[in-house]
Amino acid sequence: MDAERQLIEGLRRGESGACEAAIRTHHRFLIAMAAPLVGADLAADVAQETWIRAFAAIGTFEGRSRLRTWLARIALNEARSLLRQRRRELSWEGWGEDSGSPLAGRFDAAGEWARPPLPWHHDTPEALLTEAELHTCIRKHLHRLPADQQAVVTMRELAGLEFAEIAETLGLTAGNVRVLLHRARQRLQAMLEHFEEEGTC
Repeated sequence: MDAERQLIEGLRRGESGACEAAIRTHHRFLIAMAAPLVGADLAADVAQETWIRAFAAIGTFEGRSRLRTWLARIALNEARSLLRQRRRELSWEGWGEDSGSPLAGRFDAAGEWARPPLPWHHDTPEALLTEAELHTCIRKHLHRLPADQQAVVTMRELAGLEFAEIAETLGLTAGNVRVLLHRARQRLQAMLEHFEEEGTC
């Protein structure tokens, strides 16, 4: 039995250790996912309500998706409910604006690399030591993304939600979600290339 299945079985039995392990593993993720939807001040409330509902409903979890994806769906429902209660409206300021791609100039007219990325490898101890710095840098740049892009990346890459689910949650079309994801990936790719070339965030 894999670790996640053991954790789920522990949750179903109401084991305190399993509850603590689940919170330790997923709580920060739930806050990060809720923040672009309801704001940083209310994200912790969404996460807390998510845990209450998840622990109460764990017996109905069929395991067709990852636990994190299931929790993400509960959190999205809680965020929507909170927004309705407070009659707040989402504001995606400038989501459709194109401020220029961070990869501009990297491709030629034929769509080929004009300046290809450097190969990414970890063949020395020094390279391995930079891995923790890279993870910190990725988290830092993820939080710097516009709220709409941050929400899409978190829901798609971290929660594993489908484009249709993300579009419904954000009130966008699936095409718009793909555009936002593409732009976010471009920004993060530019950050990765800078980190590889310069060794700094």
